[in-house]
Amino acid sequence: MGQNMYVRDLEPHPNVRGAQRMKPKRKRFWIARGIFRTLRRFVEVLVILVLLILLFVTPKTEEAHFDKESAQGIAYTPPVSVVPGPTIPQALSINHSNNVLDIAEYKGEYYLGFRTAPTHFASRKAKIIVLRSPDRKQWVKDAEFQFGCDVRETRLMVFKDKLFLYFFQAGKNPFGFSPKSIFATERNPEGGWTQARPIYKPGYVVWRAKAYGDTAYMSVYYGKGLYDFWKEKTGELRLLTSTDGYDWQPVSEKPQVTEMGAEEGDFEFDDQGNLVAVVRLEMSGALVCTASKDNLGLWTTAYTPYKYDSPLLFRHNGTMYLVARRNIAGPFNREWNILPEFLQRAWNHVCYSSTRKRTSLYKVDPIMRKVIPLFDFPSTGDTSIAAITPLDRQSYCLMYYSTPIGGRDMPWFFGQLFGANIYETTLTLP
Repeated sequence: MGQNMYVRDLEPHPNVRGAQRMKPKRKRFWIARGIFRTLRRFVEVLVILVLLILLFVTPKTEEAHFDKESAQGIAYTPPVSVVPGPTIPQALSINHSNNVLDIAEYKGEYYLGFRTAPTHFASRKAKIIVLRSPDRKQWVKDAEFQFGCDVRETRLMVFKDKLFLYFFQAGKNPFGFSPKSIFATERNPEGGWTQARPIYKPGYVVWRAKAYGDTAYMSVYYGKGLYDFWKEKTGELRLLTSTDGYDWQPVSEKPQVTEMGAEEGDFEFDDQGNLVAVVRLEMSGALVCTASKDNLGLWTTAYTPYKYDSPLLFRHNGTMYLVARRNIAGPFNREWNILPEFLQRAWNHVCYSSTRKRTSLYKVDPIMRKVIPLFDFPSTGDTSIAAITPLDRQSYCLMYYSTPIGGRDMPWFFGQLFGANIYETTLTLP
């Protein structure tokens, strides 16, 4: 009996046997965790090294081939910072990054709408502010919209004696792009704005809204998954129409642009009613598009490896002009064909984000479907998303945003972190 008791005492307890069986699994777990952490640190260091190399190796400038002859007679006043600036209310609560703006004149007063947030990227603190002024010399706060998540793409439109404001609600993750819904509101005749309400379909982003006669037009694009470099995903940019500013319907069953990465697209009409558009392709460059007045849903496109970010199209004396962001290092698409396509897209974005930008004026040739650079406005870092409204037959109030002018000429990515001001200039055309 004693021997049996001794033997039983030597037998491992069931829990002890389980612990012994778990040891190899725990060991494998810690080994895997250590390998993962090492790989993560390696990737982080590699990314930092790549960015540093790009800052010094990638071309800093490319000959812009400005068309000086076409630019003759065009002038602009020195840009003045409006936001922040002495003409806005001192108590106005704004953040470091003030951008995605629009301006409109309505019943003898100017309205300026813009987004303010800590950086260019998505933030819970982002909000839309609308200012009002009779002469742009002193602004007062007219409205504020805050949802506890990102809001951007402020768009003002005067239509049927009403002033509409559009913007879209996004997510909270600064490293993601998560469009939720487009919202619309209008200014009450007695003052104030109606409660913002969602319009159209979830997942779409508003880019421009313009009125022509009894019809309003809006360009939108489907934004979910836009930055998935590893996926071959069809883009979707559409032209919508409305007769009341709230109910928007596509001009055709099929999208106007389906190229991968199709997003920001502005449009204008010529004297005959034919359409001209410039569309940014997030993954490859841009498109210059035209459509007949008899079929506005069918766009003919021409590709360019140059990317015209945040395009603003307007017409003056029969000539189409474009204000957009210019990459001074040249084309977006560097055509590194030795890499798989998804790595080419990622590489192009890294290069593009690490080079310097300008807000520039272009002329658009609808017949050749070509964009011709004229000159740069003073700008640096994170810049563009311009807005324009006429002052008289020759002059326009042009506003755009830029990392503070006169400071360090930093690459685009760093400008997005360090904030931006809204600038105003008077543009005079022949």
